[in-house]
Amino acid sequence: MTRAELKAEAKNQLRHNWGWAISVGIVMTVFVGIFFGKPVFDTTVRTMNNINNAMGSGSLDSVFKPGVWAGQLGINTGVNFLGSFFLLSLVVTFLHFTRGERMGFFKSIFSVFMDSRFVPEFLNFLLSYIFQFLWSLLLVIPGLIKSYSYAMTPYIVNDLVESGQEVHATTAITASRQLMDGHKWELFVLNLSFIGWYILSVITFGIGYIWLLPYEQTTKANFYRNLAGDQFLKK
Repeated sequence: MTRAELKAEAKNQLRHNWGWAISVGIVMTVFVGIFFGKPVFDTTVRTMNNINNAMGSGSLDSVFKPGVWAGQLGINTGVNFLGSFFLLSLVVTFLHFTRGERMGFFKSIFSVFMDSRFVPEFLNFLLSYIFQFLWSLLLVIPGLIKSYSYAMTPYIVNDLVESGQEVHATTAITASRQLMDGHKWELFVLNLSFIGWYILSVITFGIGYIWLLPYEQTTKANFYRNLAGDQFLKK
């Protein structure tokens, strides 16, 4: 399927399901924002205040202490990781949705923790997070390329778990890297095609994002299914 066909299919699937899809997206966004976004924001504000106070007093020693920065960076990174992992529920929910299965509201919000997904999803997400970070230390471009190599990891974990296959810590990472060989540019261009929606979301102070989130998630789920077929659903 072409990029236009993937997006058209997503719109068709959402046509009579916008209410459910938007509700799931809003609750997930608010939940993650409160429990994971706010701590990062508070830590950042506290850091900036400490810098301002140090500069005002003329004592900059505390600003350049590696321990201080490492601690604050560690907190932010940890919270961002947990928030990002929690958002994998959207991946699982909309992947099932594209197959005609509309999860119940509660299950949609916590789907990444259910049906034996939690451990394999967490381990593969953790290692892909670490791998991307290490590649990013080389330069931004290698890290970006690897992020696309690992992009299908949570989708693959879901399929493998559903088919009853054993999933190790790097099983889906390796499978995603192989699956995305020659297709990273396609996903990159697909992501770029949503820029207009993101601009609209900014202009409307986030209102446009209410429709963008389910639209983008459904399109990406279709991209995965079109690329992978049912190969990971077979034992």
